[in-house]
Amino acid sequence: MKKKPLEVLSYLHKQTDWATASEIAIAVNCSARSVKTYIADLNAAYPELITASRKGFLLADKTQALNLLHGTDDAIPQTQDGRKAYIVQKLLIENQKMDFDLLASELCISPLTLNNEIAKFKKDLISYDLVFHTKNNQVWIDGNEKNKKKMISHIIYDSTKDFCCNMDAIQRYLPNINLRIIRQIVNDSLRHNHYYIDDFSLLNFILHIGITIERCQTHEEIPETDREKAIREMQALPDHIQTIMELITLDLEQYFQIRFFASEILDLSLLLMTRLIQDSQAEDLSALQEKLSPDIWNLLEIIQDRVRRTFYVNLNDPDFLFRFALHLKNMMVRLENHIPLKNPQLHSIKNSYPFIYDVSVFIADVIRQERGFLLSEDEIAYITLHLGVQLEQQRIFRERVKAILICPHYYSSNHKLLGKISMLFEESVLIRGALSGPEDLASFHDYDFIISTMPVLPQPDALVVQVSYQLNNADILAISSAIESTKKRRMKAILEQKLKFLFYEDLFFFNPSLRTEQEIISFMADRLERAGYVKADYKQKVYEREQISSSAFGNIAMPHPLEMCSKKTAIAVANYPAAIPWNGNRVNLVLMLSITEEERPLFRDIFDFVTEVISDVRNLQTLVSAKTYDEFIELLISFL
Repeated sequence: MKKKPLEVLSYLHKQTDWATASEIAIAVNCSARSVKTYIADLNAAYPELITASRKGFLLADKTQALNLLHGTDDAIPQTQDGRKAYIVQKLLIENQKMDFDLLASELCISPLTLNNEIAKFKKDLISYDLVFHTKNNQVWIDGNEKNKKKMISHIIYDSTKDFCCNMDAIQRYLPNINLRIIRQIVNDSLRHNHYYIDDFSLLNFILHIGITIERCQTHEEIPETDREKAIREMQALPDHIQTIMELITLDLEQYFQIRFFASEILDLSLLLMTRLIQDSQAEDLSALQEKLSPDIWNLLEIIQDRVRRTFYVNLNDPDFLFRFALHLKNMMVRLENHIPLKNPQLHSIKNSYPFIYDVSVFIADVIRQERGFLLSEDEIAYITLHLGVQLEQQRIFRERVKAILICPHYYSSNHKLLGKISMLFEESVLIRGALSGPEDLASFHDYDFIISTMPVLPQPDALVVQVSYQLNNADILAISSAIESTKKRRMKAILEQKLKFLFYEDLFFFNPSLRTEQEIISFMADRLERAGYVKADYKQKVYEREQISSSAFGNIAMPHPLEMCSKKTAIAVANYPAAIPWNGNRVNLVLMLSITEEERPLFRDIFDFVTEVISDVRNLQTLVSAKTYDEFIELLISFL
């Protein structure tokens, strides 16, 4: 199946409601007419796969869709990436030498086309120190085993990244190796020794083991000097790592009838050591501090201080520090030993949590400044996962709405109702007071709405949600609705005041002729500088931020420096009805942020607004059609 129909199918698979052709078109970057053609073709090949109506399109058979998404490329590859994966499968994973003409025939392309694609493929091999050989019409790939495994791992992850933690998707590349048996052996050994690793890392570890087993039958013997060196390095590893790996390798060798070389066991041990977590939270921070080297603890303190000063985000939570200190320790081991770490949820994390990801990019730059290591986007995404737990807790506390409960005292029914509300809405509502009647309301001022078991007269300015003593399902839904409407009113009050303060007519550009991220960054930064919002070094700082990790998420890009260093606060806008390329993404809307140091708290409000409101595909579809500044602002206000 070709790429675009697959993207359409993937988008529909994620939806729970009808999606219009225009919404799908923005999501997959094609025309609405093309979307309808792709859907018609899909339904012709797989009858009743997708339902069509006046509301749009809805996936009718999710099981069939999932099989199609997971089972792509099981026939003849249709794209250049698919053919590259096929070549890797044959020449690297299966370690074959192949006849050139036979390979072209299997791919159903001409020898000339294969030659052209191999020329591009050779460039990919250079970064892994691998060489593509052609001799006597035979083709093969040469290089050391470690580099071959790195490339195989990269190709498999790249091909299966949309199916996060799905072992079946990876199993297709290693059909002769039972990955579930490997997972069982690894988990049994870890449990026996009271350790565990997260699901992403477990899949990564299983993949590396699978690749190693697949190639055990084909590689050459490792010289004795390398073996002795690997054994010495293994003996220097912590005792628990040696014990766990001895159990794992013995069981794997017995089941698969293979023998691991010492260097392979060392590589797998290092990979495991960087992700291993003890199955106990009994240790306190003082005990942890004794186990960590001073440089790790010092780095953690620097990160805490810089994040607090730049983003007003407090990371001084014992549970977070415990987890993140261990993560930093393991990360330093990976970076010092050049151990790559893949995160199959990278794009999902980046698109779903752009503010937290941006804080993680900032932390990555702190690590670069302090330790000299340049972190990959995969490593940055793991930092985001750690930060996400902490910042989500802070967000919940910050966004809790305040309510007054009015309930006459009657056989402690007021206490029961208060307890039930507190239990159901503890993360969303802070009860400011529990009153026996409306006459006591005058004593309270700081609340968002009222929950009452009786009519409240005269009608107060605040919203009143009348409920029964039993708090039935209808009452619960009414309170939930009041909570959501209160939160929306808060955001509207904050942003409605600031929209015209943030956006300016001379910084709004509809469909400019610039078509690359470098061109648009340069143009918008120059306009900001000319208007007196930023200093001369602003543009370079934006480029430095983009080099660490692209500022694009979904169909939106938000270029900005790592720190808030502008002279005035403003947002420059470039609106593209037809998406432009942006470092591997396709974006319709570019928001270049200029934030002063004094207005740093506004940074998070902007990200929240973009994430919760603008990035909604329906809102974005409407917004990208705005040709003027006034129309753009009017639409933004209508979204609030």
